[in-house]
Amino acid sequence: MKQRYTNLLAMATMVFALAGISAQTPALHDGDRIVFYGDSITAQRLYTRFVEDFVLTRYPQMHVTFFNAGVPGDTVNGGYTGDQATRLARDLFPHHPTVVTIMLGMNDGYYMPFDPKYLGIFEDGYRNLVKTIQTREPEARLTLVSTTPYDEVTHGTEFAHYSESVGRNADFVRQYAASSHFSFADFHRTLLDLLESGHRSNDPLAALLVPDRIHPGEAAHWLMAAEVARAWGVSPIVSAVHLNATTGKPVSIENAHLTDLTLKDGSMTWTEVDDALPLPIALYDGMTQFVLANSHFAAMDQEMLRVDHLSASQYTLKIDDRTIGVFTREQLSEGVNLALLSTPMENQARDVDGIEKERTGLDEAVFNLLIEDPKVDGATEAAATIRSKDAALAQEQRKAAVPKPHHFSLAPSQRDKKRPNDSD
Repeated sequence: MKQRYTNLLAMATMVFALAGISAQTPALHDGDRIVFYGDSITAQRLYTRFVEDFVLTRYPQMHVTFFNAGVPGDTVNGGYTGDQATRLARDLFPHHPTVVTIMLGMNDGYYMPFDPKYLGIFEDGYRNLVKTIQTREPEARLTLVSTTPYDEVTHGTEFAHYSESVGRNADFVRQYAASSHFSFADFHRTLLDLLESGHRSNDPLAALLVPDRIHPGEAAHWLMAAEVARAWGVSPIVSAVHLNATTGKPVSIENAHLTDLTLKDGSMTWTEVDDALPLPIALYDGMTQFVLANSHFAAMDQEMLRVDHLSASQYTLKIDDRTIGVFTREQLSEGVNLALLSTPMENQARDVDGIEKERTGLDEAVFNLLIEDPKVDGATEAAATIRSKDAALAQEQRKAAVPKPHHFSLAPSQRDKKRPNDSD
């Protein structure tokens, strides 16, 4: 466990340096209405849920409304619930979106080896989809998203060479976004890199990233959500606190507020309230750890504590009288990413996600009532009741996302208290 944390700490330190510590202004606005338009990968309600978690925990004062318009089996030209025009009129335009993400392409090769004919149909349908949205909702900001890969890296394949068909569709979306100056989230390249890295390090675990070759598992969806967050300019910083153990004063503080900072007998205590929460990732899940070890996901979840000029060799960090971990002075000098540890802040974020998970279940129930066949009497009234419940949960969720103050203490470990001159 200690070695695993050391490896994660080293990676987090590296990606923290790459990401920088200055908060960015998000491409989202208070009051935005965001529609996720896509196929069954969107209808999984996983990356979409985690994108909502990103916004809720990173910007708890921002009020943004999200709508899932994912339909299993869909293509750019529609699917079993209606053609493109029907889908847009029913699932997107009634929300009057200010932001639309489009993630299609997995089904548009029709599970055949690459055929230029199908690529042409995809390109024409995609352009028409974008044009129709822009014509009807000219103020909506579009984020184009390349589809996830069809996994022929870690699996045998049911549809030989279909990965090329999906990859060509993803290439078109990447190029179209660049040429048309749309924001872009690259699910395809990001997950392909993860599959290849995971395949080299632990192929049996890598095969669980996209278990059916098409639909990514939950841990991979966190990486997808991080790509959308990057495309929107979401800040990677939860908070960044840098303290000097000699003076007992802050060197720098970002996205946090400290009071009652005290230095006594080599120990430091303070009260801290951050402006954001860490992401509610499943820290003790093996696949989450696998994604952390084989990607740069931690770069988007930085809750950094750095303390310079410590005299003892090891220190115990407690938050609200709960031991978070024991760290060397070198680790603390480099910076510890609290977002990778179980903390009261992480527990609060998981409560926020728990409400979000309940809300995604309600959203799926509305889809089943109003769109899926067979239709039943009273479906409209039932859907209205569900939406009322969802609105109440949304209010509860916003309250749950407001960061709370916490008491921090950093003290020499018991060994160093007994041997204060030990330099190790």
